[in-house]
Amino acid sequence: MEIIAKVIEAGRDGAKYVVRNIFRAIASFPWSRRLLNAAYLKLNSSQKALFHQAFAKTFRNSNIQGRDGNWKVVFGNRNILMPLSSDNFWLDWDNAVSIVGHDIEVKQTYESLIGLPSEMPELFIDIGANYGTHSLLFLVHGVQTITFEPNTSCHEYFRQICRLNQVTPNLEPVALGEEEAQVDFSYPKRETWLGSTKAEIINKLGGSEDLVTEKVKQKTLDDFFPKIKNKRTLIKVDTEGNELSVLKGARKTLQRVRPRVIFECWDEDVKTGIFDLLTAQIYTIYALPWSPKQDAEPLDSRQFLASSSTNFLAVPAGD
Repeated sequence: MEIIAKVIEAGRDGAKYVVRNIFRAIASFPWSRRLLNAAYLKLNSSQKALFHQAFAKTFRNSNIQGRDGNWKVVFGNRNILMPLSSDNFWLDWDNAVSIVGHDIEVKQTYESLIGLPSEMPELFIDIGANYGTHSLLFLVHGVQTITFEPNTSCHEYFRQICRLNQVTPNLEPVALGEEEAQVDFSYPKRETWLGSTKAEIINKLGGSEDLVTEKVKQKTLDDFFPKIKNKRTLIKVDTEGNELSVLKGARKTLQRVRPRVIFECWDEDVKTGIFDLLTAQIYTIYALPWSPKQDAEPLDSRQFLASSSTNFLAVPAGD
């Protein structure tokens, strides 16, 4: 454990070109990767976050491509296998170490809910799912999931990880917003997680040489209300700046289902709109990580707007 902690520190701090090359070699070959994976499984959540920061992009611009295999993670006492393919190793490796190591405060909140039978959601709604790794965390626990992702280039990977873990996906290949429409959806080809339907975000992506723009169908979350009603529901919204529009299209769901909502938000103007919309629906906003077993103080408007965090939880009053 001490050795791998030193490797994480070396990779994170920098420079250690030699260390990174050694790490690539270890991660590339199945026999040495099994040893690395065994050590990884002994890391705590904070250490896995550091591992992600240091090594998720290790193969991004490398000519080295690892051998086929799987990477194992454990989430809420359930084993999850992530595929590693020599044809697409840079992306598979990134996803494998991101599934529990990225946005760690979100994953810790998920675990706190999954660990309590009375709090575990009956339905998880993954809006802006990208490759569907958040959905997989709930699917392996038997939680019904609706996965929204308009980017067709992400769909086969999501289906693959579901097959590997013997779970059945419910994938909706549409964008969500305030109203039904045909909209432009743009994303950098090698960074699909930056995809957005919001014009201002698309304009910022315009400098990317490999920008892909497609026409996609947009619906509202309320269009899916018959599939959502009468279920204890957790919603995750990560749509690269379009979160307010998504929530505006979910007013009926917020009013009648009273789901908990984890959402990303980093734009001050969008924050103001989201705070006003959620407080009008009698929701309170909390910093993450959050647990129902702890007495957390909600964020007031000033605290929410001033927060440097990007992920938050909205909880209906009385919950």
